[in-house]
Formats: sequence, structure tokens, C-alpha cells
Amino acid sequence: MTSTAGTATRAAAPEPLCHPGPVLPDRVVSLETRLVTHEVELPAGARLLDALGDVLVRFCAAGAVGRLVGGSLAEFDYYIPALGPPGGSVATFSEPIPGGRNGRLRLGGVTLGHRDGEVFAHSHALFDTALGERRAGHLIPDSVVLGRGVTAHVAVSADVRYDVTPDPETTMSLFEPRRVVPGPADRGEPIGRRAIVCRVRPNVDLPTTIERLTEQQGWTGARVHGQIGSIIGGRLRQPDGSILVVEGPATEVMYLDGEVRRVDGRMTADLTAGLVDRFGGIHHGGLVCGMNPVAMTYELALAESDPIG
Repeated sequence: MTSTAGTATRAAAPEPLCHPGPVLPDRVVSLETRLVTHEVELPAGARLLDALGDVLVRFCAAGAVGRLVGGSLAEFDYYIPALGPPGGSVATFSEPIPGGRNGRLRLGGVTLGHRDGEVFAHSHALFDTALGERRAGHLIPDSVVLGRGVTAHVAVSADVRYDVTPDPETTMSLFEPRRVVPGPADRGEPIGRRAIVCRVRPNVDLPTTIERLTEQQGWTGARVHGQIGSIIGGRLRQPDGSILVVEGPATEVMYLDGEVRRVDGRMTADLTAGLVDRFGGIHHGGLVCGMNPVAMTYELALAESDPIG
């Protein structure tokens, strides 16, 4: 499926979005933590929310970020981005789109937190329908029943979790990280990699923010774990050096791969993303620094990487 976006060898950053609510001064909410990574095959026949909730219980975790890889989806529905109503949110969701039965999950990002005291998941994914059609979108968590072979690659935190809270700027309810008291099993010597769990607010450039946060932590580099959010359209570098310009206002990020390393004296992010636009078009490429501001929110997690050499 394609969109109306084209390519250009020169591209400008998109114009900032004007959201209906007040612009909050703190543009990045960031909490230090430790992240421990796990790989878990989710049980066939289970609801996605139930299976992911069991992952939190199994590892005594407050919250988790990561990705879902491979396997089948027995049942699922999804959204794609859509324009918001006049006078309301800049962007919203389409009407639910039936995914049908026996779809194939390719790859998706997931944030696992809580809403109204219950486990809740935010997931954008790339998948194939039973007819073999490649699609992508925002999985509706209550609708997803797992088939065989879906694997969760998660990084869990014992003392930071994402809670769904009203956001006055966008007038939407969005995940925001909060400090919690770790359980008794997690009160000993800290384990896992040093990390930060963040929420990046609208109109803040995502690649630049990732570089800045890594520098501020004093790390030699970082690995990106948080996969989920939206950017204003998208500016993606292609293998031939051209830049693919994706139409906004809000394009959902399905996955974000990459690392941050010091290159020629400065932190430099090398990030590859998969996006789905409001036409259902699917796009892949390298995020161009300075040209990919957040649209509504981004649920970011960074973990310290090993020094080179």
C-alpha cells in the first residue's frame, strides 16, 4: 500500500503543530531506572493484554517497552492515523479496521503500562492479512487474540511504569512515565543496564532529543528500546541518499531501531524507523536529525550501551 508522499533530495523540517491546549514547559519527561531485557513466547489463544500482563507479573515489573515479533494473530482490529475534528485534537484514529482472522505479525513496537489501574498496552505493528496483504497500524489491544509463535522482546523496569493520563496540550489520554515503589523482590542490589524512560512532547525533534539525553546521562552510547509514538509526517533517508517526505500531520512509528555513539566528538544517533501514514501507506528509512519532530507523543526508553573497544 502506498501513500501520496514522494521523495526529494532536499527536504525541510515540517511546520510545528498547533495543539488546542496549553504548551507545557517541560517538553521531555525523563526518569532514571534500570532495564532488564527478556524474550518470551506469548501463549496462543490468549488475549494480547492478558499475555503481556502475565509478563509483568512473571518478572515483577512495573512497566515494559519493546517489540512483538513474528507469529500469527488469530483475531485483531486496528486503527490508522486520521485528521482530528475542527477545534479538537490535531490528529486522531480512523474508524476500527477489521484485521480478520489468521493474520501474520511481522514486527511491532509495544509499551506496557496501566490505565485506570489495569494493565494496558500501546502497540503499533506491521502485519499481513489472511489474504497476504501487507498492512500496518495501531493494534486495538482488547481485540487482539494471539495465534502461535508471537514473541515479546521486552525491557522491563521495577520502579518506573507508564500510566495513561489526560494530556491538556493535545486533549488526548496518553502514556506518561511515573516513579513507583519497587516490589520486595526488587529492593536489593540494582540489576540491569542504566537507563531512562521518557515521554517526549509535541514539536520536539526525536533524533536530536535522543542524542541530547544520551549526552546528558554521561554515557558513551545508548541503545533505543522505546518503539512507540508519532512524528509530524516523516523525513526518512533512503539507501540512494534521497529523503522520503511523508505527509502528516501525525504518522505512527511502528518500530525504531538504532544506537547513539560519539562520532567526531559529538553524540550521533543512527536510527531506522518504520512508519504508517494516514492513508495506510507504509514507509521505512533512516530518521533525519532535525527533521522529525514528535506529533502527539513519543514513549522513549534508552539504555546505556557498552563502550566500543
